[in-house]
Amino acid sequence: MKFDKNKAFPYPVLRPHCDDYVDVEFQTTVEFTIEANKISANISYILSAEEILEQIKEGNAKYVSIVSCRDTYLRRVLVSESTQIDADFDVGSLRGEVRVDPYVVAVKDISNFKSQDINPEFEKDNFSFSPGDVLAQDETQVFYIDRDLFKPVTTVFELVKNDSLSKGEWRVGFEEDHVQIEVSPHMKEKIDTARNNKANQVILLNSLYFGAVVQALQKLKDDGSSFEEKRWARVITGQLINNSWDITSHDPYILAQWLMKSPLILLDTYVFKSGD
Repeated sequence: MKFDKNKAFPYPVLRPHCDDYVDVEFQTTVEFTIEANKISANISYILSAEEILEQIKEGNAKYVSIVSCRDTYLRRVLVSESTQIDADFDVGSLRGEVRVDPYVVAVKDISNFKSQDINPEFEKDNFSFSPGDVLAQDETQVFYIDRDLFKPVTTVFELVKNDSLSKGEWRVGFEEDHVQIEVSPHMKEKIDTARNNKANQVILLNSLYFGAVVQALQKLKDDGSSFEEKRWARVITGQLINNSWDITSHDPYILAQWLMKSPLILLDTYVFKSGD
């Protein structure tokens, strides 16, 4: 059952955008990691409704997350009495869009359920649940699984030479699957040599690559549909979605710092402190 804020239940359900309960919440955090031979999911639940927590403690209800993948037709139900679920998937079983639907579900009959947090607008003061009934539900979380989404964002950028550029000029091209950072032949040779040194790599990351990431984000913010078939756009967009970063709510230079994992820290470590 997908999350639908307009769906009406015949009994109170703790969920976002709904006033069945007052001043309590059910929240889920999901993280995926990709390794050589598996994809791992870590799902954590935060539930503040004491009466529902008591039903879980008594074994009458459990945390449930349904992991589904449209591209591979996978659908897996994860069940736990704990506030955390760890699960492994074969590398090929999750690809493209992956959805996680979190719930608290009754696994036994529950009679005379009461909660001071249920909205007093309900005419009844106690409720009964059957196995399979939903007691709490969080919004569907959507992820995009691709090995490149778990690599540094700069892997979709490519340094190329442009014979028409003078020594100090550079340009950024977005028409290929990789973003093209164009420099003069002389500068391309110098940069290729300089990359052998960690401090030089960090300087490049904070200059050429940071500027290129900012410009790529601006392109996506202004007219993302024009680039949706480009791999660089899919990777950047996927990383934003996986981290719940809204491209319309933040300036590109802020998002660039997040995507690049605060590159100034590397500058401090390998350049500013190089003589310590």
